[in-house]
Amino acid sequence: MANELREGDKTPVDYSSLLKQILNELPTMNPFKVSSNKKILEINIDDIAACIAKTKVENPISNTISVRSATVNFASEKSFSEKIQEIKGCLETHFSSALQGENLVYFIEGLTTNLESFQGQANKLGLSYPFNEEYKGLQTKELILDSNKNGSDSILRFAKLTITVENTKKFISQLETGIKNHISDSFETDNQGEMEGALDILNSQINEESSNFNLLQKLVDQETLGKLKREAIITYLKYIEQNVDSKYKNTKGFIYLQDLIRRLKLIEEYLDEQTDDFEVYYAGVTVNYKDVFARGEAFDALPIIPIIEGNLGESRDKEVGKVQFTLGLKLKLNGKVQKDRGKTSFEYNLDIINPENSEHKAKLADPDIQSRESFAKKVLIRVFLYYFIFACDPPSLMNDELLYNPRLKFEQVLIDLKSSKHDDEKRKIFRGIVKGFSEYRVQEKVNSLCQFLINFINKKKRLPVYHENQVISISREILNKDLDSISIGDFFQEDWREGKKILKYIFIDKPGVNSYTLCQIPVIIKIEDIRYFQGDSNPKEFKFEYDIQGMKTLPMFWIPNTNPCLDNYKAYFEKEYKHILFYYDNKRLNQDRQNQEHFNSTQIFLYRFTWILLSYLCLYILLEECSEETKELLFIPMVRLHEGTPANPFHTEKFLADLSKLLCHIFNQKYLCNSQGFRVEMNKRPKNFQIRNGLNSLYSVLSKKFTLTDTSKFLNLEKLAIIIVSSRESDAKKNNKNSNDRIITLIGEVIGIEKLEDGSVKIQPLITFDNNYYLRKMYEKPPILNETVKDLYVQGYQNFLYVAQATYTSTLHITQQEQDEKLYFMSPTIIKDMKQGQKNIKIYPVFYDKYYVHPFKSLDSHSFYIQDTKQLMNISEDSSQEAVVFFNLFNGILVGNNERFYNGVISYSTLLGKFYPGVMDDADIREALVLDSQLKNDILQYLTFFHFSRFERQTKVSLKLDPYENIIGDKSVGALSIFPHLTENINFNALAFLIEVNKVVDVYF
Repeated sequence: MANELREGDKTPVDYSSLLKQILNELPTMNPFKVSSNKKILEINIDDIAACIAKTKVENPISNTISVRSATVNFASEKSFSEKIQEIKGCLETHFSSALQGENLVYFIEGLTTNLESFQGQANKLGLSYPFNEEYKGLQTKELILDSNKNGSDSILRFAKLTITVENTKKFISQLETGIKNHISDSFETDNQGEMEGALDILNSQINEESSNFNLLQKLVDQETLGKLKREAIITYLKYIEQNVDSKYKNTKGFIYLQDLIRRLKLIEEYLDEQTDDFEVYYAGVTVNYKDVFARGEAFDALPIIPIIEGNLGESRDKEVGKVQFTLGLKLKLNGKVQKDRGKTSFEYNLDIINPENSEHKAKLADPDIQSRESFAKKVLIRVFLYYFIFACDPPSLMNDELLYNPRLKFEQVLIDLKSSKHDDEKRKIFRGIVKGFSEYRVQEKVNSLCQFLINFINKKKRLPVYHENQVISISREILNKDLDSISIGDFFQEDWREGKKILKYIFIDKPGVNSYTLCQIPVIIKIEDIRYFQGDSNPKEFKFEYDIQGMKTLPMFWIPNTNPCLDNYKAYFEKEYKHILFYYDNKRLNQDRQNQEHFNSTQIFLYRFTWILLSYLCLYILLEECSEETKELLFIPMVRLHEGTPANPFHTEKFLADLSKLLCHIFNQKYLCNSQGFRVEMNKRPKNFQIRNGLNSLYSVLSKKFTLTDTSKFLNLEKLAIIIVSSRESDAKKNNKNSNDRIITLIGEVIGIEKLEDGSVKIQPLITFDNNYYLRKMYEKPPILNETVKDLYVQGYQNFLYVAQATYTSTLHITQQEQDEKLYFMSPTIIKDMKQGQKNIKIYPVFYDKYYVHPFKSLDSHSFYIQDTKQLMNISEDSSQEAVVFFNLFNGILVGNNERFYNGVISYSTLLGKFYPGVMDDADIREALVLDSQLKNDILQYLTFFHFSRFERQTKVSLKLDPYENIIGDKSVGALSIFPHLTENINFNALAFLIEVNKVVDVYF
């Protein structure tokens, strides 16, 4: 496939110097070593990478100014291709040398094993697994939504948040009128000419898209929803306050609830009053408090706070200028943070602040600048939040919780935080905060409030709908008062365009006429108590089993070369399995290493780059020697042993874990791969459940066969393909107005679902796909999607679920711009291209997102569902019926220690009506996803099977809530592929890079 990335004005990258260094060192360093019994192929890339890291190379980016990411916009594609081929040739020579004349194909085939030979009990480290075990008695039960039923009969509760923004069409006219009045008021009667001139300039700005007048609209459009979400969080707490029984209103818990509401309002007021940059510093990192607290999730670090989780719908009525956002709410209740061995959220976040904490020290020594900066920001954010919310007088004093004002003392703290130096003084302040909270028994207050809220959400009485009317107000302070500036069309203050500074002019107010307001937009915040009830229909029961007949396997182990990992490898892996072995020094990137040099940021990039390139090329060379028959049936499990912990992270382990997942994604185009890690400790083996759950995850990608228990039920749909897509940026400049010139990596996966002759349903991963495109092309006609559907159609697939994460915007749609209509991966242009003019190709656009519900008791079923579209309108109402929720799947397992009061729900929706005229028949989508039809029943049953096929927990086998996380989200391969460049504030996209390497070496690509 030809490289098409030759246009635009992005910064070119030239890896020539780095690739030359690899070519200089590689001839004398053979990474391949074959064991004497020919059962182990050791690949030592680590020493080569460490050697390259110590060499001097030119920066691949010649001009780093304003560059955000730079990966594949090559200065010379020809030079890049030639050097990659040279490196590949050198590795091939080394491999042949290591084999000492043995046939390459024979050797690689000899490393493979029949997967069925791994049959056994999963009670120790290794690859043994009970593949012949049949998982019976699985079920999903129907839930119903009924607003007329008694709340005491419900089994689940959902806090639904609806934010409705009205009269958006009037905003522009209000803004225009307000500015005209300001112009008229500013000039005296004898300056009529200047006033008329200013009005003429304003009229011209109104019609000019790039003018300040229209830019102001766009900024208000973009930056306001975060403020509304924070207001909604306070509204939800007020909703709880209003619905507390009177007999509990004198308790400590209720007083602490009132105090939390009061202090959150104090934060909002304090931030609104700030007129300067409000920047603070720690560990070389700058944080603008106004910027970070402008986001909707600004309060999430608090131990007790409502969390907005789940974008369930967004409807828009352009005629009346109304936008409605439907969101989910849950309460964060100081749960235990699993990765920190059971500490509560309050304790965990105080440890982040505490400079004496080992993780605090380790994170600030992290070799990744992004990781260091991220942690330093966390510290500064928590210092602000926790001081404002929890600072108090000593408990020995008589005090009123509802009168204490943390602002005065915090401003003393702020003096030191605003200094870009004196980190020692800041650490002294941080220690004082932690010590003071301990001495003043703040934890007891947190516990009291937590228990009070737990008691509240456990009350089964259905609560009334709660409305709060607000207005978005734009302050008149944004208007320029200088007559000379107004005369030339500078109607606004100079600072409003800088970062988030527009926010100091935007307020959420109560409705009413205010003299300080330039214009207003009405907003309604609504909270609803939605209840779920057990349905009357019988549970859907089924079973599944693994289908691995004929499959071969080639294990790959990633093992640190020191104990305890090395001992565990020798005890459980070395002699048990034929395999490929990657040895490495797991402390290579640690910054606290004794008696050895530390890698600086440049050396870290060179080390990683070498690992990324050589690991891919080595595996490509080896796997290409497999026979075609073996390739079709080959499973490659990549098993990693880890020593590091959150408090003592080993950065090389983390990097290679991410790299192994990246390699799995790429090689899944031809084979079947998966990666799984096991943490080991000195003289202590992992627990049985940890081993079994880890192996469940490792083998979750293997083919499985599902069978309905009720033989009277039948499924008609022969084949269904699920196509999952997402994207990541690879090359872009900061603040680039021409965003279409960015290079983006399109990432995807296909799951095949097929009904077999015996009535069972087989589910298996079919292929992964990816390519790099200019943004303008990716959302129009990316060839990789067309080619993927074409190949699947040849295999007999005609029905496609086309899945992307919900693309709900973060804007209010005030500007009414055409670009707001874009559906990204769901655009009609892409769908039309995928259909290829074939009427019998049915592509069903599907969005998904997650929300959380609270169970009133332990649930007797592991999974629930709702597929009645009329009932699901209670979750997300869209009067235009353009976006319709058609399926909800509930995981019966309580979600994590930190969210132990909630069950997860995945919500699926589709698009109807105007979106696909002339592209898809609306009736096809309705029959497949909306109406009560056999086709819908089949598709939803297959979708349920897919969720179950990715199960990981052994106890209470249940559906995996998010089976798309490999492609979409923070744990996706796209997210894990982003590393700091040689200039460390610039991103390098390893997946995008290997895509281009693959095009060079794979003649069949």
